[in-house]
Amino acid sequence: MAPAAASAVLLSLTIYNAQGDPYSAGHFPGCMWLGLTGMWCPGCGGLRATHELAHGDIAAAMALNPVVVVLILPMIAGGLLLWWANAWRGKPFPRIPLWAAIAVPVFLGVFWVLRNIPALEPFLAP
Repeated sequence: MAPAAASAVLLSLTIYNAQGDPYSAGHFPGCMWLGLTGMWCPGCGGLRATHELAHGDIAAAMALNPVVVVLILPMIAGGLLLWWANAWRGKPFPRIPLWAAIAVPVFLGVFWVLRNIPALEPFLAP
Protein backbone atom coordinates (compact mmCIF):
# COMPACT_ATOMS: atom_id res chain seq x y z
CA MET A 1 0.00 0.00 0.00
CA ALA A 2 2.74 2.48 0.91
CA PRO A 3 4.68 2.12 -2.40
CA ALA A 4 1.43 2.69 -4.29
CA ALA A 5 0.72 5.86 -2.30
CA ALA A 6 4.28 7.12 -2.82
CA SER A 7 4.06 6.33 -6.55
CA ALA A 8 0.73 8.17 -6.84
CA VAL A 9 2.13 11.23 -5.08
CA LEU A 10 5.28 11.29 -7.22
CA LEU A 11 3.32 10.80 -10.41
CA SER A 12 0.83 13.55 -9.56
CA LEU A 13 3.65 15.95 -8.63
CA THR A 14 5.47 15.17 -11.87
CA ILE A 15 2.30 15.77 -13.91
CA TYR A 16 1.70 19.06 -12.06
CA ASN A 17 5.28 20.09 -12.73
CA ALA A 18 5.03 19.13 -16.42
CA GLN A 19 1.75 21.01 -16.93
CA GLY A 20 2.87 24.25 -15.32
CA ASP A 21 5.47 26.76 -16.39
CA PRO A 22 8.32 26.73 -13.87
CA TYR A 23 9.92 29.65 -15.69
CA SER A 24 7.10 32.07 -14.83
CA ALA A 25 7.04 33.79 -11.47
CA GLY A 26 4.61 32.45 -8.90
CA HIS A 27 4.10 28.95 -10.29
CA PHE A 28 6.55 27.40 -7.83
CA PRO A 29 7.98 28.91 -4.66
CA GLY A 30 11.47 30.30 -5.03
CA CYS A 31 14.51 28.78 -3.38
CA MET A 32 14.70 30.15 0.16
CA TRP A 33 18.47 29.59 0.31
CA LEU A 34 19.02 31.54 -2.92
CA GLY A 35 16.73 34.29 -1.68
CA LEU A 36 18.52 34.60 1.67
CA THR A 37 22.14 34.21 0.56
CA GLY A 38 22.25 34.76 -3.20
CA MET A 39 24.02 31.39 -3.58
CA TRP A 40 22.77 28.32 -5.43
CA CYS A 41 21.81 25.30 -3.34
CA PRO A 42 22.27 21.72 -4.65
CA GLY A 43 18.59 21.58 -5.61
CA CYS A 44 18.35 24.91 -7.43
CA GLY A 45 17.04 24.23 -10.92
CA GLY A 46 15.74 20.80 -9.93
CA LEU A 47 12.05 21.57 -10.54
CA ARG A 48 12.84 23.10 -13.93
CA ALA A 49 15.08 20.11 -14.76
CA THR A 50 12.24 17.73 -13.86
CA HIS A 51 9.89 19.82 -16.03
CA GLU A 52 12.29 19.54 -18.97
CA LEU A 53 12.69 15.79 -18.45
CA ALA A 54 8.91 15.38 -18.45
CA HIS A 55 8.94 17.08 -21.85
CA GLY A 56 11.79 14.89 -23.11
CA ASP A 57 14.51 17.57 -23.20
CA ILE A 58 17.44 15.87 -21.50
CA ALA A 59 20.00 18.49 -22.57
CA ALA A 60 18.01 21.35 -21.03
CA ALA A 61 17.49 19.33 -17.85
CA MET A 62 21.24 18.61 -17.60
CA ALA A 63 22.00 22.31 -18.06
CA LEU A 64 19.66 23.23 -15.19
CA ASN A 65 20.85 20.70 -12.60
CA PRO A 66 22.96 17.72 -13.66
CA VAL A 67 22.97 16.23 -10.16
CA VAL A 68 19.18 16.02 -10.06
CA VAL A 69 19.12 14.36 -13.50
CA VAL A 70 22.02 11.94 -13.02
CA LEU A 71 21.85 11.18 -9.28
CA ILE A 72 18.72 12.26 -7.43
CA LEU A 73 15.94 11.28 -9.85
CA PRO A 74 17.49 7.87 -10.66
CA MET A 75 17.93 7.22 -6.92
CA ILE A 76 14.27 8.07 -6.31
CA ALA A 77 13.12 5.87 -9.21
CA GLY A 78 15.41 3.00 -8.20
CA GLY A 79 14.39 3.23 -4.57
CA LEU A 80 10.73 3.22 -5.53
CA LEU A 81 11.20 0.16 -7.76
CA LEU A 82 13.08 -1.64 -5.01
CA TRP A 83 10.34 -0.72 -2.56
CA TRP A 84 7.71 -2.18 -4.92
CA ALA A 85 9.77 -5.36 -5.35
CA ASN A 86 10.20 -5.77 -1.59
CA ALA A 87 6.50 -5.12 -0.96
CA TRP A 88 5.60 -7.71 -3.61
CA ARG A 89 7.75 -10.29 -1.80
CA GLY A 90 6.45 -9.29 1.63
CA LYS A 91 9.75 -7.76 2.74
CA PRO A 92 10.12 -4.46 4.60
CA PHE A 93 11.16 -1.12 3.16
CA PRO A 94 14.63 -1.44 1.60
CA ARG A 95 17.51 -0.33 3.80
CA ILE A 96 19.78 2.44 2.66
CA PRO A 97 23.40 1.24 2.66
CA LEU A 98 25.70 3.10 5.04
CA TRP A 99 28.09 4.03 2.23
CA ALA A 100 25.21 5.71 0.35
CA ALA A 101 23.97 7.48 3.47
CA ILE A 102 27.43 9.03 3.79
CA ALA A 103 28.49 9.43 0.15
CA VAL A 104 25.37 11.16 -1.19
CA PRO A 105 25.32 14.03 1.36
CA VAL A 106 29.09 14.49 0.98
CA PHE A 107 28.74 14.59 -2.82
CA LEU A 108 25.87 17.09 -2.55
CA GLY A 109 27.98 19.27 -0.23
CA VAL A 110 30.86 19.27 -2.70
CA PHE A 111 28.47 20.09 -5.55
CA TRP A 112 26.98 22.89 -3.43
CA VAL A 113 30.40 24.47 -2.98
CA LEU A 114 31.52 23.95 -6.58
CA ARG A 115 28.42 25.45 -8.15
CA ASN A 116 28.99 28.68 -6.20
CA ILE A 117 32.61 29.18 -7.26
CA PRO A 118 32.43 32.09 -9.73
CA ALA A 119 34.64 30.40 -12.33
CA LEU A 120 32.39 27.29 -12.34
CA GLU A 121 29.02 29.07 -12.23
CA PRO A 122 28.63 29.15 -16.03
CA PHE A 123 28.85 25.34 -16.01
CA LEU A 124 27.05 24.39 -12.76
CA ALA A 125 24.57 27.18 -11.99
CA PRO A 126 21.00 26.76 -13.28
